[in-house]
Amino acid sequence: MLVGLRSAVSWSLPRLACGVFVAFCLAASLTRAQDLVHVEEDWQLVVNQPDANTCGPQVACTMSPFADINGTYFTFEINHQSMPYWAPGGLTIHQWTGESLVQSMNRSNRGVMQTSDETVTWTQVLDVQGGTLTFQVKNGQSSTWNSFGNSNHFKLQSDSAPSNLNEYTPDVSAARSGAAFASNRVRSLKILCIRGTLSDGTTATDNTVRVVQELAN
Repeated sequence: MLVGLRSAVSWSLPRLACGVFVAFCLAASLTRAQDLVHVEEDWQLVVNQPDANTCGPQVACTMSPFADINGTYFTFEINHQSMPYWAPGGLTIHQWTGESLVQSMNRSNRGVMQTSDETVTWTQVLDVQGGTLTFQVKNGQSSTWNSFGNSNHFKLQSDSAPSNLNEYTPDVSAARSGAAFASNRVRSLKILCIRGTLSDGTTATDNTVRVVQELAN
C-alpha cells in the first residue's frame, strides 16, 4: 500500500470556474438536495528514462469515495503489481479497506516500461449506482501497453457502497499517489481535469492541473 507522498493541499479552483463549482459542491455536500454520484479524474504520467532491469518507475495512484483512506479506497498500479504478490510490469487495480486488500484485477499485458520519454494517460472513475460502488480505469493510452480500459471491463465493483460520493476530495488522490520506487525516473505525474455528476444529472468540470509529483530541474 502506498503511503502519502506529500501533504494534502486545498482543492483550489480557477477563478472562472469557481462559482460553478461552489454551487455544485454546495448542492452535493451542504443542502443535500442532490448527491455527488460520479467523479472522473484525467491523469497524465510522463517518464523520462525507465529502467527495465529494476522495473522502475513503479507508480500507484489512489482514489477514494471518502476524505481519507481509513475505509474503502482504490489504487491503480503502473509498471508493477504489489499485491497479493509482487510482479514486474503491467497494470493492476486494487480495492482496499484500510490496510486490508479486498480484491484486485490485472490486465493480461504485463509489459515493462522501457521507452524513453513515454507519456501515459488515463481516466480514473468512481461511481455509485443502485448500491454498487465502481472504480474503473478507462481511456488509457501508452507506448508500453497501447490502449487500455476501452472495453469497460477494467474495473472493480463493491456492494459495500456509500450512498453518495459527497466526501470525495481530489486532495486524497493527489496526496496518496506517486512513485513508490524510482521516483527520479518520473518527470511528472498530474491530474489534468476533474469532472463530477450529481444525482439529477448536473455536471461540472474543474480544469485545474494538480501536480502530484514533478522532477526538479
